[in-house]
Amino acid sequence: MREGPHALNPRDTTGTAGPPADATAPSPPAGRIPRGSTRHLILAGLVLAGIVLRVWSMARANWMIDGDEATFGLMARHILQGERPVFLYGQPYMGSLQAYLGAVFFALFGMSRAVFKAVTFIEFLAFAASVYLLARRVAGSRAAVIATAFVALPPVYVLSATARLWGPLLDAMTLGNLILLLAIDEAYPPSVLPPRRRWVRYLLMGVFAGFGFWLHGQIATYVAAAAIILVLHDKRVLIRPGLIAAALAGFAVGAAPVLEFARTHEYTTFHHLLGVGAERQGGDYVEIAKFFFRVNLPRVLGVANAWAPIPYWLKHLGAAAIAVLVIAVVVQRRAGFLDWLRLSLRRGRPIDALFLFCGVLTLSFIFSSFGELALQFQTFDATGRYAIPLVSVVPIILAAGILQVERWVRGLGWALGAVILVVSLAGYVTAPPEQVWQSAYWRNLPPSSEELVAALDELGVDAVWMNHWAGKPLMFDTEERIAAADYYDLAIGHGIDRLPAATARVHESPRPAYVFTTDQTDLPIEDWLDAQGIAYDKRVVSGYVVIHPHERVDPAEVVDFLGYDW
Repeated sequence: MREGPHALNPRDTTGTAGPPADATAPSPPAGRIPRGSTRHLILAGLVLAGIVLRVWSMARANWMIDGDEATFGLMARHILQGERPVFLYGQPYMGSLQAYLGAVFFALFGMSRAVFKAVTFIEFLAFAASVYLLARRVAGSRAAVIATAFVALPPVYVLSATARLWGPLLDAMTLGNLILLLAIDEAYPPSVLPPRRRWVRYLLMGVFAGFGFWLHGQIATYVAAAAIILVLHDKRVLIRPGLIAAALAGFAVGAAPVLEFARTHEYTTFHHLLGVGAERQGGDYVEIAKFFFRVNLPRVLGVANAWAPIPYWLKHLGAAAIAVLVIAVVVQRRAGFLDWLRLSLRRGRPIDALFLFCGVLTLSFIFSSFGELALQFQTFDATGRYAIPLVSVVPIILAAGILQVERWVRGLGWALGAVILVVSLAGYVTAPPEQVWQSAYWRNLPPSSEELVAALDELGVDAVWMNHWAGKPLMFDTEERIAAADYYDLAIGHGIDRLPAATARVHESPRPAYVFTTDQTDLPIEDWLDAQGIAYDKRVVSGYVVIHPHERVDPAEVVDFLGYDW
């Protein structure tokens, strides 16, 4: 895949491409750093800055891992012990790639929060590379470097959603970028000659789509956008059996873990994805759209902060900068967009495909169950991460906008880009680090469990009943030396028992302790124990209260008190 010319060249509207933008650059004088070497140094610096930002943000929160992340971490430990999970425990979707990567890291460096979090650095590197390649193809090398800067230094909300191990979303986004890149290469060939080896592109798109299908359902938005591009380019593609066969064969190879799991588990994966047995209610799509554009989109763009307010003037300055850059690209590419109404790419350019992807993702959010959940659970961020794939293309559009504005008013494009970065980075200063890394579903996890572990060891406790959002991180920190289970969630909330072996250990323990995640020191369960004449030991540590009865207390007897820290 070769790099095309600059996507916004107003004199080139044919949809064909010439030589790479940098191909005719003169050779540098002897002793001077070549332009390509300078670009590589800048890229290396941006990637390093991105890793430093992520380390700094995670370290400030004591490398906090929430309940979902801890589950993936425990899966990684089990992989080293011989297990081979295909999906996240307890559900027939969302692939276990992060657990396998974690197992490799644990084998090399030992099991710890920091080591497990290092998996996200590899994911970031792969994603940044995919954005760079996609940006270089659609907008040229300069835009690719700028887009990489936006990816390396994203809004705090984006970093929080992509630099945690609660599902391989970023991995699926990386594969999605490659799918878009291949589709663009097919629809906008880098020469006037017909594209060669078309079946190879379709095979690779199938492989990436299949592997992404195992990882995360969001791959569907990339596949849908790519399919639209390919059909607009060649409406006969649907009746070309060789290309369709190549794509399907590639999908079968990439999705092999899913297909094998489905075969041996009564196709529950496909039943879930197709909504078999689930009741869907018609959503208020207007309200969902308002929610998307009022809540989700501003957070992804960095002009809103989920954890601390951004100064009014700074927020609107950032929004204005983004709007100017996007409009600059839209104005330049209006002819290509109008061609869509004629189902044509005649005057199209590769960057048009990125706007198409934005539209597909927005519509998929509004008309899918994600949108319904967004309105149903407005007290917590249930679905914001499903808008995160916009990060695949928005940095590229902004980069192209900067270069376009530079053609009109020198210095203005760079100033607008700087404003966007400043607004994004301001969120890191104002947002409490311990809140940035909390689960979207439960935000009461203390930064550390060290004091809790010490208290439980002092009491000789190796099994506890406690909220599972805190219990799984406890099990991770102790490498499962202490088992934790959430009776309230299982009995009252009918939640998923992702670690049934641990639950069995707690049930079988002769004297499990009860742990509450709270800063209050006097709890209702103590009054019940006193009334029953049951003696107990009590420990109050940072963020936790431990109640250890001197005799076994059945959790069913005290279930009314166990929801205290929900």
